[in-house]
Amino acid sequence: MTLHHNSGTFSPKLKMISSAEITPVKYPAHAHSKFPFRRYQNGLLGRSRKWDPRFLNMEQDTECLLSELKAKSPESLSSRIFELQGKSQLVQHKTAMRLCVQVDLSADNDPISGTDPIELRHYNSDEYIAISCPWYIPDHDTVSGRYRFAPEQPPGIIMPPDIVLGRILNFKVCNPDYLNTPFWIDKLCINQEASDDKEVAVHSMDLVYQYSGRKVVTDGKERIIGCSLGLLFLEIETTDQLTMLRKLLDSKFAKNTDNEAKLLVEEEEAVSVLDLIEYILSDNWWHRAWIFQEEFLASRHMVLLLPCSLDRAGLFETNEEGVDLFGKTAGEIELRPLNFRTEVTVFCLALWQSADDATRDRCSRILAQARRYTFLYRNKHKAGFDSIIKAMSPAIFEDISIRGITVPSDTLAIAANCCRYVTRLNSQDLNLLKASLSIAILTLFILNGEILRHDISPKFILGQTVFRCLRIAKLAIQPPVAAGEMIFIKMCRLPAVTMKPEGLMIRGVLSRLDKKIKVKVSPSDQELYWKTNDVALTTSLNDAEMRLLRALIAYLRPMREGGDALHTKLKEFLDAQAAEKASGRSAQYWSLPHISVMMAKAICRAIAEGRVLWLSRLHIPRKWTPWLGIFIPDDPFDVSGFISFVLTARETENELKDRGAKLARRNAWVTSLEVRFNPTTEEVVPKRWMNGLNFFNNKEHPRSLVMPWPKWLQ
Repeated sequence: MTLHHNSGTFSPKLKMISSAEITPVKYPAHAHSKFPFRRYQNGLLGRSRKWDPRFLNMEQDTECLLSELKAKSPESLSSRIFELQGKSQLVQHKTAMRLCVQVDLSADNDPISGTDPIELRHYNSDEYIAISCPWYIPDHDTVSGRYRFAPEQPPGIIMPPDIVLGRILNFKVCNPDYLNTPFWIDKLCINQEASDDKEVAVHSMDLVYQYSGRKVVTDGKERIIGCSLGLLFLEIETTDQLTMLRKLLDSKFAKNTDNEAKLLVEEEEAVSVLDLIEYILSDNWWHRAWIFQEEFLASRHMVLLLPCSLDRAGLFETNEEGVDLFGKTAGEIELRPLNFRTEVTVFCLALWQSADDATRDRCSRILAQARRYTFLYRNKHKAGFDSIIKAMSPAIFEDISIRGITVPSDTLAIAANCCRYVTRLNSQDLNLLKASLSIAILTLFILNGEILRHDISPKFILGQTVFRCLRIAKLAIQPPVAAGEMIFIKMCRLPAVTMKPEGLMIRGVLSRLDKKIKVKVSPSDQELYWKTNDVALTTSLNDAEMRLLRALIAYLRPMREGGDALHTKLKEFLDAQAAEKASGRSAQYWSLPHISVMMAKAICRAIAEGRVLWLSRLHIPRKWTPWLGIFIPDDPFDVSGFISFVLTARETENELKDRGAKLARRNAWVTSLEVRFNPTTEEVVPKRWMNGLNFFNNKEHPRSLVMPWPKWLQ
């Protein structure tokens, strides 16, 4: 087979060098990192200076309690956070360049069954298969030299084991939709030599996996192109295992009904299912931090391959092509890890309710490794500490922390990618400083607008590790609607944060809550609302909701002291919603208009429930302003004249565009907090999240305010 290098599509950043014929390589057993080259680059390729981990590692102190971190320095935790962010913020650059690998698999050129060398060539493409597998695979680490670039190997790449490349090509051959689709694998598509380009590539890996599956429309038909492909090396060996796995994925052992998991089999059989789940989760794929990122970001576009040489003929139902739900790939079974996590979570929650302590411990360990956040958030019953999910970002940090990672500072890049953080920390600088990883994690969390509680006992929170701290200290968010809750909570951040020694400098609209109202509606309107309420519909208002809002508009119209302004704004909002609905359009998911619709739905529900609403006006001392905000107080029936304050903030168009240029998804960031306000110091302290709809001018009304450090950080 003739070997050549496609210089026309090769990245201009990679320069060609001469290389000798490739010889078999065995990677070291300890090279587990997704990027072990940082630590082993002198030993593997010998083209850079020696790496001395004594001087280039952060302090791995995430097992320490915050009180122990505090005792290590005379400075407060907040001072250390402020100092660290000043030294290590990274100007984030991302690249949409996809340097992929292509292999000719045409009918007259079948390299898989032969023994000839197999030609690899680099190829720029926005349609690709993103590969996910551990760097080191015990007993499968042989690189024979059969797979090679020609006429010479590009610099800085590491050839994966033969079995990895063979399984990728087998998947392509067995799935005609992917036959000509190039693949992306980090060893071959990122120059592993330490450089600024490599840092950009590492921080762009979130885009690689998010974009690995995309919807396209061809001739009026919608289809998905590309995917992510995860490679497990643990084999399904028996028909019993295979049948049991199929039943698990088909919800035959447990089901979720009204957010309550119910067991469908006897406990004796359920324990055998646990054995199978633990067997599958023993594969190293589930235990690497970088792979967690790949699965999380690829989401429903990730396909797992598990080796299985069993004859499945007649075992399961098939489609018109004679293919069962385990897919077409010869010698493998295909499954979606998102579906696997879903069914495992439901099964463990159901079994935990009636199991003994030993079985409950097994369920808890499984949930720690393969949990589905949404189901744990909604489920009525809990199954141990790891089944309690109130927000996604602390859970992401926890899931990274329990997985293997060779370079501790990689935690920062992985978490930032999964949480879609824009502000990054420069891990190279932090390694040189031998900075505290725990302090860096807190810094990253706060810099990206995550809202902290101020009402926690310092003694209690200082007795936690940094990962438990994030779970406890993040302010609880009550989503406005019962759909997409985890995504909404993830979006609830301070849009623009600047650190100061005294706290966070934030920008938003401060309004005064000084009028409570209760809107009476007819029983028929209430009945219509409850009959037609669809929690899954979040991008537009239905007729019943519009009727409730018209009742609110009618209530506001005759009000003195500024009700007419709010009446006018709300009427304009409702008219715009009616026009959108009449034209068949709706708000784009997770845009600012979508959030406004969800907030309006929350107000409609409050009206239907007979709750009190709280009106707010822009706070300008000694100056009258009209009401322009409607919020839902914590106490649904308190009509007292108590005055409070609310801070609302949203990204500006420029901020949203700038963040959208760096992230694959531009979900808007919003803040809506009831706060304590100190007019002397211009400080605001968050009390709780507060849903509501407001019509403030987000160009003219925002002001700069200080949110002081929580006392437990001081």
